[in-house]
Amino acid sequence: MMPNFLANDHVLVLRTNKLQKGSVIVFEYTGKFLIKRVKKINAGAVIAVSDNKKLAKREYMVPLNKIVGRVFLKY
Repeated sequence: MMPNFLANDHVLVLRTNKLQKGSVIVFEYTGKFLIKRVKKINAGAVIAVSDNKKLAKREYMVPLNKIVGRVFLKY
């Protein structure tokens, strides 16, 4: 299965606090912006994972203040 987002894809991001399980988010991680799907929401943080489990199996614990926003549109 191919990843949903590839390098050089453009996305429109909405800054919102209304996240839910399954939302696709953009967040800053070690100086880069990553796009991942929300697996679980905790108080003050979310656990985000990649859609493609063959390429990336890592889970990210993302503090809410590091989330840029929720992906609204890919173009």
